[in-house]
Amino acid sequence: MAIKEILADIEKNREDRLAYIRSQCAAELETISRSSVEELSTMQEDFKARMDSDIDVARRREHDSINMEKNSIILNRKTEIVNALMEHLNSKLSTLKHGKEYEEILNDSMAIAEKELGGDFIVNCSPEDFEFLKGKKNQINIKKDPAIKMGIICSSANAEKIMDFRIDRLFKEIKPELEARILENIGAN
Repeated sequence: MAIKEILADIEKNREDRLAYIRSQCAAELETISRSSVEELSTMQEDFKARMDSDIDVARRREHDSINMEKNSIILNRKTEIVNALMEHLNSKLSTLKHGKEYEEILNDSMAIAEKELGGDFIVNCSPEDFEFLKGKKNQINIKKDPAIKMGIICSSANAEKIMDFRIDRLFKEIKPELEARILENIGAN
């Protein structure tokens, strides 16, 4: 064989080998490309699912946070309303002393004390209430006590039993119940 034929044969083999390598590379490239597209699609679907889940979680958290803040604002406002009403009621206690209701409270307190402590009980009252009470029951021992502003404190003759009918103390006693009723009426949760 002549060198020319050998060179032509080598060139043909080289071309055949290059064609074979190209076809193998093209097939491999096609497989890699298809696999990459499928993997990219899977990754995009996973990312979208995670993103949708994260958005849903963030949305729920934000919704819960807004609800908590709303409830806190409502509770604070209801508390302000209750406090304002209680302050108003407390400020009205001083005006109670000048009304007919105050005399009824004193009369009721005396009746309860007489029933619970017996007929010879002792009454401590403010100097302003002394004359009113003195005119009601002559046989009862009534003492002036400047520390008492409104209402009376009654004790049995032997001082073993004491009943406190001071208006401020009675108000403090019923204050939680009043607050609860007010909250109930304004829609407390």
